[in-house]
Amino acid sequence: MSAPSGIRADSPSDSSTGAPGVARRMLSRTIARTVMMATAGVAVVCALFFAAVFYLVVDDRAARDLEAECKAFAEVLDDRSGDAVSTVALLDEDAVIAPSDTRVTLVDEDGSVLYDNRADVAQLENHALRPEVIQAMETGEGRSGRYSATLDEETLYHSIRLDDGSVLRLAVTQASVWGVLQSLALPYAALLAAAVLAAFLAAWAISRKIASEFSTVDLDHPLENDAPQEIVPLLERLDAQKKSIDAQAAERRRFTANVSHELKTPLTVISGYAEIIDRGIARPEDVQKFAGLIHAEAQRMKMLVDELLTLSRLDDAQAAAEAMPVAMDQDVSLTQVAHAVAARLEPAAERRNVSLRARTPDEDGLSDIVVRGNARMLEEMARNLVENAIRYNVEGGRVVVDVSRDRRGAPMLRVVDTGVGIPPELREKVFERFFCVDESRSKETGGTGLGLAIVKHAAQLHGAKVRVYGNDPRGSVFEVTFPV
Repeated sequence: MSAPSGIRADSPSDSSTGAPGVARRMLSRTIARTVMMATAGVAVVCALFFAAVFYLVVDDRAARDLEAECKAFAEVLDDRSGDAVSTVALLDEDAVIAPSDTRVTLVDEDGSVLYDNRADVAQLENHALRPEVIQAMETGEGRSGRYSATLDEETLYHSIRLDDGSVLRLAVTQASVWGVLQSLALPYAALLAAAVLAAFLAAWAISRKIASEFSTVDLDHPLENDAPQEIVPLLERLDAQKKSIDAQAAERRRFTANVSHELKTPLTVISGYAEIIDRGIARPEDVQKFAGLIHAEAQRMKMLVDELLTLSRLDDAQAAAEAMPVAMDQDVSLTQVAHAVAARLEPAAERRNVSLRARTPDEDGLSDIVVRGNARMLEEMARNLVENAIRYNVEGGRVVVDVSRDRRGAPMLRVVDTGVGIPPELREKVFERFFCVDESRSKETGGTGLGLAIVKHAAQLHGAKVRVYGNDPRGSVFEVTFPV
Protein backbone atom coordinates (compact mmCIF):
# COMPACT_ATOMS: atom_id res chain seq x y z
CA MET A 1 0.00 0.00 0.00
CA SER A 2 2.95 2.37 0.27
CA ALA A 3 3.49 4.88 -2.52
CA PRO A 4 6.16 3.83 -5.07
CA SER A 5 9.32 5.80 -4.57
CA GLY A 6 9.58 6.68 -8.26
CA ILE A 7 6.23 8.49 -8.43
CA ARG A 8 5.87 12.03 -7.13
CA ALA A 9 2.65 13.18 -5.44
CA ASP A 10 2.04 15.76 -8.18
CA SER A 11 3.25 13.82 -11.21
CA PRO A 12 0.97 13.63 -14.27
CA SER A 13 0.48 9.92 -13.74
CA ASP A 14 -1.51 10.67 -10.60
CA SER A 15 -4.20 12.45 -12.61
CA SER A 16 -5.15 9.21 -14.32
CA THR A 17 -5.45 7.11 -11.18
CA GLY A 18 -8.53 6.56 -9.08
CA ALA A 19 -12.09 6.22 -10.31
CA PRO A 20 -12.48 6.00 -14.10
CA GLY A 21 -13.51 9.26 -15.72
CA VAL A 22 -12.67 11.35 -12.63
CA ALA A 23 -10.19 14.16 -13.26
CA ARG A 24 -7.72 14.44 -10.39
CA ARG A 25 -6.59 17.84 -9.17
CA MET A 26 -2.92 18.51 -8.52
CA LEU A 27 -2.42 19.69 -4.96
CA SER A 28 0.57 21.88 -5.85
CA ARG A 29 -1.36 23.72 -8.55
CA THR A 30 -4.39 24.17 -6.32
CA ILE A 31 -2.31 25.65 -3.51
CA ALA A 32 -0.36 27.90 -5.89
CA ARG A 33 -3.54 29.14 -7.56
CA THR A 34 -5.24 29.76 -4.23
CA VAL A 35 -2.30 31.69 -2.79
CA MET A 36 -1.93 33.69 -6.00
CA MET A 37 -5.61 34.65 -6.05
CA ALA A 38 -5.55 35.50 -2.35
CA THR A 39 -2.47 37.69 -2.85
CA ALA A 40 -4.06 39.48 -5.81
CA GLY A 41 -7.28 40.01 -3.87
CA VAL A 42 -5.46 41.39 -0.83
CA ALA A 43 -3.34 43.64 -3.04
CA VAL A 44 -6.40 45.09 -4.82
CA VAL A 45 -8.24 45.65 -1.54
CA CYS A 46 -5.17 47.31 -0.03
CA ALA A 47 -4.79 49.53 -3.12
CA LEU A 48 -8.39 50.72 -2.88
CA PHE A 49 -8.09 51.23 0.86
CA PHE A 50 -4.83 53.19 0.67
CA ALA A 51 -6.14 55.27 -2.26
CA ALA A 52 -9.26 56.15 -0.28
CA VAL A 53 -7.25 57.02 2.84
CA PHE A 54 -4.76 59.02 0.78
CA TYR A 55 -7.58 60.94 -0.89
CA LEU A 56 -9.32 61.68 2.41
CA VAL A 57 -6.09 62.92 3.98
CA VAL A 58 -5.22 65.08 0.97
CA ASP A 59 -8.80 66.35 0.72
CA ASP A 60 -8.89 67.30 4.40
CA ARG A 61 -5.54 69.05 4.18
CA ALA A 62 -6.57 70.96 1.05
CA ALA A 63 -9.78 72.07 2.75
CA ARG A 64 -7.84 73.33 5.79
CA ASP A 65 -5.28 75.11 3.62
CA LEU A 66 -8.06 76.74 1.59
CA GLU A 67 -9.77 77.87 4.78
CA ALA A 68 -6.57 79.48 6.11
CA GLU A 69 -5.90 81.12 2.75
CA CYS A 70 -9.44 82.50 2.55
CA LYS A 71 -9.24 83.93 6.08
CA ALA A 72 -5.91 85.62 5.27
CA PHE A 73 -7.40 87.15 2.10
CA ALA A 74 -10.47 88.37 3.96
CA GLU A 75 -8.37 89.95 6.69
CA VAL A 76 -6.25 91.87 4.13
CA LEU A 77 -9.31 93.06 2.19
CA ASP A 78 -11.15 94.20 5.34
CA ASP A 79 -8.09 96.17 6.41
CA ARG A 80 -7.56 97.92 3.03
CA SER A 81 -11.07 98.58 1.77
CA GLY A 82 -14.29 99.97 3.11
CA ASP A 83 -16.79 98.89 0.48
CA ALA A 84 -17.30 96.42 -2.34
CA VAL A 85 -16.08 98.86 -5.03
CA SER A 86 -12.72 99.42 -3.35
CA THR A 87 -12.41 95.68 -2.74
CA VAL A 88 -12.84 95.01 -6.44
CA ALA A 89 -10.27 97.71 -7.21
CA LEU A 90 -7.78 96.08 -4.87
CA LEU A 91 -8.32 92.71 -6.53
CA ASP A 92 -8.05 94.20 -10.03
CA GLU A 93 -4.82 95.93 -9.15
CA ASP A 94 -3.38 92.62 -7.84
CA ALA A 95 -2.89 94.28 -4.50
CA VAL A 96 -3.73 90.85 -3.08
CA ILE A 97 -1.99 88.07 -5.02
CA ALA A 98 -3.64 84.61 -5.00
CA PRO A 99 -1.81 81.35 -5.73
CA SER A 100 -1.99 80.29 -9.36
CA ASP A 101 -4.19 77.23 -8.62
CA THR A 102 -6.71 79.20 -6.57
CA ARG A 103 -9.82 80.81 -8.03
CA VAL A 104 -10.90 84.03 -6.32
CA THR A 105 -14.50 85.23 -6.60
CA LEU A 106 -16.20 88.24 -4.97
CA VAL A 107 -19.99 88.01 -4.68
CA ASP A 108 -22.25 90.94 -3.86
CA GLU A 109 -25.00 90.75 -1.26
CA ASP A 110 -27.58 90.13 -3.98
CA GLY A 111 -25.57 87.22 -5.42
CA SER A 112 -24.15 88.98 -8.44
CA VAL A 113 -20.50 88.31 -9.18
CA LEU A 114 -18.35 91.44 -8.76
CA TYR A 115 -14.97 89.84 -9.45
CA ASP A 116 -13.52 86.53 -10.70
CA ASN A 117 -9.89 85.95 -11.58
CA ARG A 118 -10.72 83.08 -13.95
CA ALA A 119 -13.78 84.26 -15.89
CA ASP A 120 -15.60 87.27 -17.24
CA VAL A 121 -18.06 88.38 -14.55
CA ALA A 122 -20.53 89.42 -17.22
CA GLN A 123 -20.81 85.79 -18.33
CA LEU A 124 -21.31 84.37 -14.81
CA GLU A 125 -24.72 83.58 -13.38
CA ASN A 126 -25.98 84.81 -10.05
CA HIS A 127 -24.36 82.99 -7.09
CA ALA A 128 -27.02 83.72 -4.48
CA LEU A 129 -28.08 80.06 -4.36
CA ARG A 130 -24.62 78.56 -4.05
CA PRO A 131 -24.46 76.67 -0.73
CA GLU A 132 -21.13 78.15 0.38
CA VAL A 133 -22.42 81.70 -0.38
CA ILE A 134 -25.69 81.08 1.52
CA GLN A 135 -23.74 79.79 4.54
CA ALA A 136 -21.41 82.81 4.48
CA MET A 137 -24.32 85.24 4.25
CA GLU A 138 -26.06 83.59 7.19
CA THR A 139 -23.17 82.63 9.49
CA GLY A 140 -20.21 84.60 8.19
CA GLU A 141 -18.41 81.53 6.79
CA GLY A 142 -19.30 78.64 4.49
CA ARG A 143 -17.76 75.67 2.71
CA SER A 144 -18.78 73.06 0.13
CA GLY A 145 -17.41 70.72 -2.50
CA ARG A 146 -18.65 69.73 -5.96
CA TYR A 147 -17.63 66.66 -7.97
CA SER A 148 -17.26 66.56 -11.73
CA ALA A 149 -17.87 63.04 -13.09
CA THR A 150 -16.75 64.13 -16.53
CA LEU A 151 -13.33 65.36 -15.43
CA ASP A 152 -12.96 63.06 -12.37
CA GLU A 153 -12.21 66.21 -10.36
CA GLU A 154 -13.52 67.75 -7.16
CA THR A 155 -13.67 71.50 -6.47
CA LEU A 156 -13.49 72.74 -2.87
CA TYR A 157 -15.04 76.10 -1.96
CA HIS A 158 -14.56 78.28 1.11
CA SER A 159 -16.39 81.57 1.62
CA ILE A 160 -16.15 84.42 4.16
CA ARG A 161 -18.44 87.46 4.45
CA LEU A 162 -16.44 90.69 4.43
CA ASP A 163 -17.14 93.73 6.56
CA ASP A 164 -18.71 95.55 3.56
CA GLY A 165 -21.35 92.74 3.22
CA SER A 166 -19.90 91.08 0.12
CA VAL A 167 -18.68 87.47 0.13
CA LEU A 168 -15.13 86.44 -0.72
CA ARG A 169 -15.00 82.91 -2.13
CA LEU A 170 -11.86 80.89 -2.83
CA ALA A 171 -11.90 77.65 -4.79
CA VAL A 172 -9.31 75.00 -5.56
CA THR A 173 -9.68 71.99 -7.88
CA GLN A 174 -8.04 68.61 -7.25
CA ALA A 175 -8.31 65.06 -8.54
CA SER A 176 -11.13 62.94 -7.12
CA VAL A 177 -10.56 59.52 -5.55
CA TRP A 178 -11.13 57.89 -8.96
CA GLY A 179 -8.75 60.36 -10.50
CA VAL A 180 -6.15 59.39 -7.91
CA LEU A 181 -6.71 55.72 -8.72
CA GLN A 182 -6.39 56.35 -12.44
CA SER A 183 -3.13 58.20 -11.97
CA LEU A 184 -1.79 55.28 -9.92
CA ALA A 185 -3.26 52.56 -12.17
CA LEU A 186 -0.27 51.95 -14.42
CA PRO A 187 2.48 51.81 -11.77
CA TYR A 188 0.22 49.86 -9.45
CA ALA A 189 -0.66 47.34 -12.18
CA ALA A 190 3.04 46.70 -12.70
CA LEU A 191 3.55 46.34 -8.94
CA LEU A 192 0.51 44.03 -8.66
CA ALA A 193 1.78 41.81 -11.49
CA ALA A 194 5.17 41.53 -9.78
CA ALA A 195 3.55 40.72 -6.44
CA VAL A 196 1.29 38.07 -7.98
CA LEU A 197 4.20 36.48 -9.83
CA ALA A 198 6.30 36.41 -6.67
CA ALA A 199 3.34 34.95 -4.73
CA PHE A 200 2.82 32.30 -7.41
CA LEU A 201 6.47 31.25 -7.35
CA ALA A 202 6.52 31.15 -3.55
CA ALA A 203 3.24 29.23 -3.42
CA TRP A 204 4.48 26.75 -6.02
CA ALA A 205 7.61 26.07 -4.00
CA ILE A 206 5.60 25.72 -0.79
CA SER A 207 3.00 23.46 -2.41
CA ARG A 208 5.69 21.21 -3.85
CA LYS A 209 7.14 20.87 -0.38
CA ILE A 210 3.72 20.05 1.07
CA ALA A 211 3.00 17.54 -1.69
CA SER A 212 6.35 15.86 -1.10
CA GLU A 213 5.38 15.27 2.53
CA PHE A 214 2.43 13.19 1.34
CA SER A 215 4.36 11.33 -1.34
CA THR A 216 6.81 9.92 1.22
CA VAL A 217 4.11 8.56 3.54
CA ASP A 218 4.28 4.79 4.11
CA LEU A 219 0.63 3.76 4.02
CA ASP A 220 1.41 0.29 5.33
CA HIS A 221 2.66 1.82 8.60
CA PRO A 222 0.98 5.25 8.85
CA LEU A 223 2.00 6.05 12.42
CA GLU A 224 5.66 5.19 11.85
CA ASN A 225 6.18 8.09 9.42
CA ASP A 226 8.22 11.15 10.36
CA ALA A 227 5.35 13.36 9.25
CA PRO A 228 4.40 16.95 10.16
CA GLN A 229 2.00 17.38 13.04
CA GLU A 230 -0.68 18.75 10.72
CA ILE A 231 -1.16 15.45 8.86
CA VAL A 232 -0.97 13.22 11.94
CA PRO A 233 -4.81 13.14 12.29
CA LEU A 234 -5.01 11.92 8.69
CA LEU A 235 -2.40 9.24 9.38
CA GLU A 236 -4.21 8.19 12.55
CA ARG A 237 -7.41 7.81 10.57
CA LEU A 238 -5.60 5.80 7.90
CA ASP A 239 -4.10 3.59 10.59
CA ALA A 240 -7.52 3.05 12.17
CA GLN A 241 -9.02 2.20 8.79
CA LYS A 242 -6.18 -0.19 8.01
CA LYS A 243 -6.65 -1.95 11.34
CA SER A 244 -10.39 -2.10 10.74
CA ILE A 245 -9.88 -3.57 7.25
CA ASP A 246 -7.37 -6.09 8.60
CA ALA A 247 -9.76 -7.04 11.40
CA GLN A 248 -12.63 -7.42 8.94
CA ALA A 249 -10.48 -9.56 6.68
CA ALA A 250 -9.48 -11.77 9.63
CA GLU A 251 -13.10 -11.94 10.76
CA ARG A 252 -14.21 -12.89 7.26
CA ARG A 253 -11.56 -15.62 7.05
CA ARG A 254 -12.61 -16.92 10.45
CA PHE A 255 -16.25 -16.69 9.46
CA THR A 256 -15.64 -18.58 6.19
CA ALA A 257 -13.72 -21.28 8.05
CA ASN A 258 -16.51 -21.62 10.62
CA VAL A 259 -19.20 -21.81 7.95
CA SER A 260 -17.21 -24.42 6.05
CA HIS A 261 -16.76 -26.43 9.24
CA GLU A 262 -20.42 -26.18 10.22
CA LEU A 263 -21.58 -27.22 6.75
CA LYS A 264 -19.02 -29.95 6.34
CA THR A 265 -20.33 -32.08 9.23
CA PRO A 266 -23.97 -32.42 8.08
CA LEU A 267 -22.85 -32.80 4.47
CA THR A 268 -20.55 -35.64 5.49
CA VAL A 269 -23.38 -37.34 7.39
CA ILE A 270 -25.85 -36.88 4.53
CA SER A 271 -23.34 -38.05 1.94
CA GLY A 272 -22.36 -41.11 4.01
CA TYR A 273 -25.86 -42.39 4.71
CA ALA A 274 -27.05 -41.53 1.19
CA GLU A 275 -24.13 -43.55 -0.23
CA ILE A 276 -25.01 -46.54 1.94
CA ILE A 277 -28.62 -46.43 0.77
CA ASP A 278 -27.59 -45.83 -2.85
CA ARG A 279 -25.28 -48.87 -2.92
CA GLY A 280 -27.98 -51.04 -1.47
CA ILE A 281 -25.84 -52.20 1.43
CA ALA A 282 -28.17 -50.75 4.07
CA ARG A 283 -30.48 -53.22 5.76
CA PRO A 284 -34.16 -52.57 4.98
CA GLU A 285 -34.95 -51.92 8.61
CA ASP A 286 -32.18 -49.22 8.73
CA VAL A 287 -33.26 -47.30 5.64
CA GLN A 288 -35.93 -45.33 7.50
CA LYS A 289 -33.50 -44.57 10.29
CA PHE A 290 -30.87 -43.34 7.81
CA ALA A 291 -33.50 -41.28 6.00
CA GLY A 292 -34.42 -39.68 9.32
CA LEU A 293 -30.79 -38.81 10.02
CA ILE A 294 -30.40 -37.35 6.52
CA HIS A 295 -33.56 -35.28 7.04
CA ALA A 296 -32.35 -34.03 10.45
CA GLU A 297 -28.97 -33.01 9.06
CA ALA A 298 -30.64 -31.31 6.07
CA GLN A 299 -32.87 -29.37 8.46
CA ARG A 300 -29.79 -28.34 10.44
CA MET A 301 -28.15 -27.11 7.23
CA LYS A 302 -31.32 -25.23 6.27
CA MET A 303 -31.44 -23.55 9.68
CA LEU A 304 -27.76 -22.64 9.37
CA VAL A 305 -28.28 -21.12 5.90
CA ASP A 306 -31.37 -19.22 7.09
CA GLU A 307 -29.45 -17.71 9.99
CA LEU A 308 -26.52 -16.85 7.74
CA LEU A 309 -28.92 -15.02 5.42
CA THR A 310 -30.43 -13.21 8.41
CA LEU A 311 -26.99 -12.12 9.57
CA SER A 312 -26.14 -10.98 6.06
CA ARG A 313 -29.27 -8.81 5.90
CA LEU A 314 -28.49 -7.32 9.31
CA ASP A 315 -24.91 -6.58 8.26
CA ASP A 316 -26.13 -4.81 5.14
CA ALA A 317 -28.66 -2.79 7.11
CA GLN A 318 -26.05 -1.82 9.68
CA ALA A 319 -23.55 -0.77 7.01
CA ALA A 320 -26.15 1.46 5.37
CA ALA A 321 -28.55 2.85 7.96
CA GLU A 322 -30.91 3.99 5.19
CA ALA A 323 -31.27 0.50 3.73
CA MET A 324 -34.68 0.00 5.40
CA PRO A 325 -36.09 3.49 6.09
CA VAL A 326 -39.73 2.33 6.07
CA ALA A 327 -39.37 -1.07 7.77
CA MET A 328 -37.50 0.48 10.71
CA ASP A 329 -40.29 3.00 11.32
CA GLN A 330 -42.97 0.65 12.66
CA ASP A 331 -44.69 0.87 16.05
CA VAL A 332 -44.03 -2.56 17.58
CA SER A 333 -45.77 -3.87 20.71
CA LEU A 334 -43.26 -5.72 22.88
CA THR A 335 -46.22 -7.39 24.62
CA GLN A 336 -47.42 -8.88 21.34
CA VAL A 337 -43.87 -9.94 20.45
CA ALA A 338 -43.45 -11.74 23.79
CA HIS A 339 -46.79 -13.59 23.54
CA ALA A 340 -46.22 -14.53 19.88
CA VAL A 341 -42.77 -15.97 20.56
CA ALA A 342 -43.96 -17.83 23.66
CA ALA A 343 -46.84 -19.41 21.73
CA ARG A 344 -44.57 -20.32 18.81
CA LEU A 345 -41.96 -22.05 20.99
CA GLU A 346 -44.33 -23.65 23.49
CA PRO A 347 -44.15 -27.09 21.71
CA ALA A 348 -40.32 -27.01 21.78
CA ALA A 349 -40.40 -26.19 25.51
CA GLU A 350 -42.84 -29.05 26.22
CA ARG A 351 -40.61 -31.51 24.36
CA ARG A 352 -37.73 -30.59 26.69
CA ASN A 353 -40.01 -30.47 29.76
CA VAL A 354 -39.34 -26.73 30.25
CA SER A 355 -42.09 -24.35 31.41
CA LEU A 356 -42.42 -21.21 29.28
CA ARG A 357 -44.49 -18.10 30.03
CA ALA A 358 -44.63 -14.44 29.02
CA ARG A 359 -44.95 -11.83 31.77
CA THR A 360 -46.23 -8.56 30.29
CA PRO A 361 -47.64 -5.24 31.58
CA ASP A 362 -51.23 -6.16 30.67
CA GLU A 363 -51.18 -8.78 33.45
CA ASP A 364 -50.88 -5.96 35.99
CA GLY A 365 -53.35 -3.69 34.21
CA LEU A 366 -50.60 -1.47 32.84
CA SER A 367 -50.48 0.05 29.37
CA ASP A 368 -48.69 -1.63 26.52
CA ILE A 369 -45.00 -0.93 25.81
CA VAL A 370 -44.32 0.11 22.22
CA VAL A 371 -40.98 0.68 20.50
CA ARG A 372 -40.04 1.98 17.05
CA GLY A 373 -38.39 -0.49 14.73
CA ASN A 374 -38.96 -3.54 12.57
CA ALA A 375 -41.56 -6.01 13.89
CA ARG A 376 -40.14 -9.03 12.07
CA MET A 377 -36.60 -8.29 13.25
CA LEU A 378 -37.69 -7.77 16.89
CA GLU A 379 -39.63 -11.02 16.87
CA GLU A 380 -36.60 -12.81 15.40
CA MET A 381 -34.44 -11.35 18.17
CA ALA A 382 -36.85 -12.47 20.90
CA ARG A 383 -37.23 -15.92 19.28
CA ASN A 384 -33.46 -16.50 19.32
CA LEU A 385 -33.22 -15.51 22.98
CA VAL A 386 -36.08 -17.76 24.03
CA GLU A 387 -34.92 -20.62 21.81
CA ASN A 388 -31.46 -20.49 23.43
CA ALA A 389 -33.03 -20.35 26.89
CA ILE A 390 -34.99 -23.54 26.11
CA ARG A 391 -32.12 -25.32 24.33
CA TYR A 392 -29.62 -24.82 27.17
CA ASN A 393 -32.05 -25.40 30.02
CA VAL A 394 -32.33 -28.38 32.34
CA GLU A 395 -35.07 -30.95 32.73
CA GLY A 396 -37.98 -29.29 34.56
CA GLY A 397 -36.47 -25.81 34.10
CA ARG A 398 -38.25 -22.51 33.54
CA VAL A 399 -38.09 -19.70 30.96
CA VAL A 400 -39.79 -16.33 31.48
CA VAL A 401 -40.14 -13.65 28.80
CA ASP A 402 -40.52 -10.40 30.72
CA VAL A 403 -41.63 -7.06 29.17
CA SER A 404 -41.26 -4.00 31.43
CA ARG A 405 -39.53 -0.63 31.87
CA ASP A 406 -36.38 0.16 33.80
CA ARG A 407 -36.08 2.95 36.37
CA ARG A 408 -35.49 5.52 33.62
CA GLY A 409 -38.67 4.44 31.83
CA ALA A 410 -36.79 2.72 28.98
CA PRO A 411 -38.59 -0.27 27.36
CA MET A 412 -36.95 -3.55 28.29
CA LEU A 413 -37.23 -7.15 27.12
CA ARG A 414 -35.76 -9.77 29.48
CA VAL A 415 -35.46 -13.53 28.96
CA VAL A 416 -34.77 -15.36 32.23
CA ASP A 417 -33.92 -19.06 32.40
CA THR A 418 -32.87 -21.60 35.01
CA GLY A 419 -30.51 -23.44 32.67
CA VAL A 420 -26.82 -24.32 32.76
CA GLY A 421 -25.74 -20.67 32.87
CA ILE A 422 -22.73 -18.94 31.31
CA PRO A 423 -19.38 -18.48 33.08
CA PRO A 424 -18.72 -14.74 33.73
CA GLU A 425 -15.55 -14.76 31.62
CA LEU A 426 -17.48 -16.01 28.57
CA ARG A 427 -20.53 -13.72 28.77
CA GLU A 428 -19.18 -11.17 26.30
CA LYS A 429 -18.05 -13.83 23.83
CA VAL A 430 -21.44 -15.50 23.49
CA PHE A 431 -22.46 -12.79 20.96
CA GLU A 432 -19.64 -13.76 18.60
CA ARG A 433 -20.53 -15.78 15.53
CA PHE A 434 -20.28 -19.55 15.92
CA PHE A 435 -19.22 -19.23 19.57
CA CYS A 436 -20.64 -21.97 21.77
CA VAL A 437 -20.13 -22.30 25.53
CA ASP A 438 -20.55 -26.08 25.26
CA GLU A 439 -20.06 -27.28 21.67
CA SER A 440 -21.09 -30.86 22.39
CA ARG A 441 -24.37 -29.71 23.96
CA SER A 442 -24.89 -27.24 21.12
CA LYS A 443 -24.61 -29.98 18.47
CA GLU A 444 -26.81 -32.24 20.56
CA THR A 445 -29.57 -29.64 20.77
CA GLY A 446 -29.17 -28.35 17.20
CA GLY A 447 -27.62 -24.96 17.89
CA THR A 448 -25.63 -23.14 15.19
CA GLY A 449 -23.82 -20.54 17.29
CA LEU A 450 -25.40 -17.71 15.27
CA GLY A 451 -28.52 -16.93 17.31
CA LEU A 452 -26.96 -14.48 19.75
CA ALA A 453 -24.99 -12.81 16.96
CA ILE A 454 -28.34 -12.12 15.29
CA VAL A 455 -29.68 -10.76 18.59
CA LYS A 456 -26.74 -8.37 18.94
CA HIS A 457 -27.03 -7.05 15.37
CA ALA A 458 -30.80 -6.59 15.60
CA ALA A 459 -30.43 -4.71 18.90
CA GLN A 460 -27.77 -2.40 17.44
CA LEU A 461 -30.04 -1.53 14.51
CA HIS A 462 -32.73 -0.51 17.02
CA GLY A 463 -30.30 1.51 19.12
CA ALA A 464 -30.77 -0.99 21.97
CA LYS A 465 -28.20 -2.48 24.33
CA VAL A 466 -27.92 -6.19 25.16
CA ARG A 467 -26.32 -7.52 28.28
CA VAL A 468 -26.19 -10.90 29.99
CA TYR A 469 -25.73 -11.76 33.63
CA GLY A 470 -26.28 -14.69 35.95
CA ASN A 471 -29.66 -15.72 37.38
CA ASP A 472 -29.10 -16.63 40.99
CA PRO A 473 -28.87 -19.47 41.93
CA ARG A 474 -28.53 -20.82 38.39
CA GLY A 475 -29.27 -19.87 34.83
CA SER A 476 -28.88 -16.70 32.78
CA VAL A 477 -30.66 -13.40 32.16
CA PHE A 478 -30.52 -11.73 28.75
CA GLU A 479 -31.68 -8.12 28.87
CA VAL A 480 -32.40 -5.86 25.86
CA THR A 481 -32.90 -2.19 26.79
CA PHE A 482 -34.34 0.12 24.13
CA PRO A 483 -33.91 3.91 23.92
CA VAL A 484 -36.34 5.91 26.09
